[in-house]
Amino acid sequence: MASIIAFSSAIGPVPIDCVISEKLESTLEITEIAVETGSKITDHAVVMPKKITLELANANAAASYNAIERFQESRIPFTFVSGLKVFSNMLVKRLSAERDATYSKILKATVDLQEVILVGTSYVADPAGDNATRGNPGGKQSTRAAPPSADRATGIAAERASGTVQLGDSAVTSATAADQSYLSQVFGAQ
Repeated sequence: MASIIAFSSAIGPVPIDCVISEKLESTLEITEIAVETGSKITDHAVVMPKKITLELANANAAASYNAIERFQESRIPFTFVSGLKVFSNMLVKRLSAERDATYSKILKATVDLQEVILVGTSYVADPAGDNATRGNPGGKQSTRAAPPSADRATGIAAERASGTVQLGDSAVTSATAADQSYLSQVFGAQ
């Protein structure tokens, strides 16, 4: 009886004709600290991003290579379905193609995928502490700059602060804790 492995037939939007092999890697980084007698103790363990290495073959060598490379450069996280698990938030980390007389008309390549961990951040001020204005732009001990103001700026900066939009300027919006992450906003990922 023959068995098959069900896996994604695409890397993002790029269809793949044949996956020759897939190698999945899940790593736990365990930190160690030496103590008085030289013995090592463990104080922390971190789950590292998942990694997948695919060996693949695809028709139309040049078109396939260029499509995977363009997708890699777009840096858009995607979901990959392997024979063992569904992986979310993957990026194409490395693309390595091999060409010789045997593989002159097809793309024979190794593609490394790596999980990216997407997080959102926000600032919250302690209303009772000395950092009460920390959450306000421009406040004492603030970690964010105050918005431009025409009365504090001179020259080109004053024009920009007054609302004049220069070529290359773009609108800025603040994210709240309830908003999606920046990558999700830019790329529409969930």
